[in-house]
Amino acid sequence: MQKDITLDAAAMEQELKVTEIQGSNAQKTKMLQMGITPGTSVRILRRAPMADPVEIKVRGTRMVLRRDECHNIRVAGVE
Repeated sequence: MQKDITLDAAAMEQELKVTEIQGSNAQKTKMLQMGITPGTSVRILRRAPMADPVEIKVRGTRMVLRRDECHNIRVAGVE
């Protein structure tokens, strides 16, 4: 596995694994309620112009996150 990076810095269409959720308690709770938990696979599908927002796929569901939300999600590549 490669070293941890934030989701907003990850390459598109790469399979990633969530390693940590950072931020305030409210931000962590929001991510956990959306199914973004440590150990979960995530993939960036596309980015809007100016890289905000970002469309991702988690647990078979497509969702859109703001770039600052992605910055609080640490991921590692899956080999």
